[in-house]
Amino acid sequence: ANADVLLQSFAGDSGWEVKTDNVIPGGSSVGNLQGAGDRSYFDGFVNFQPFIGQPGFVKIVGTKAFPNIAGCAAIEVTMNSLVGYNGYFIALGDTPPTPDMPIPFEWRAAIPIPGPGQNGYTIPLDEFSNYWDFATGKVIIPCSDDPSVCAPPSVLSNIQFLEIWAQGVEGQFVTDLFSIKAVGC
Repeated sequence: ANADVLLQSFAGDSGWEVKTDNVIPGGSSVGNLQGAGDRSYFDGFVNFQPFIGQPGFVKIVGTKAFPNIAGCAAIEVTMNSLVGYNGYFIALGDTPPTPDMPIPFEWRAAIPIPGPGQNGYTIPLDEFSNYWDFATGKVIIPCSDDPSVCAPPSVLSNIQFLEIWAQGVEGQFVTDLFSIKAVGC
């Protein structure tokens, strides 16, 4: 009880890919992911996306069979935000993105970063939702308010992708990523 489950270490080359809003007409956001020692640098710039009328996105995607977290309480993202960017999200699902479906059906939650600094940001699984705004990335109805939008145990036991997003806030983001783990398992 109360064990942690490591989902991803960002030490060295994580094998994750960078994806941007260039999959949508007019997308021009840019991003980079570079492993360095005990962390990976995730940085870039989210530009205004005219097709959706909002700032676009940059995301990093890890696709593999992740450990079962169906019995866990939350996900903790350990990162260091070097600038005041307030548009980070984490997403998960059981059907990874493809070229034909670059933004798959997923459950997501905001990563609450108040400002620069290295911290473990804990996001309860009941804050994740599959009912979110495509343009801004923000959750409209969290799982805690409506169980029908929660990630079911069948997904949490069969996660095939994780994503970290910079979305819906125009500007530069600069982040050191250390790890993602499930807590309260």
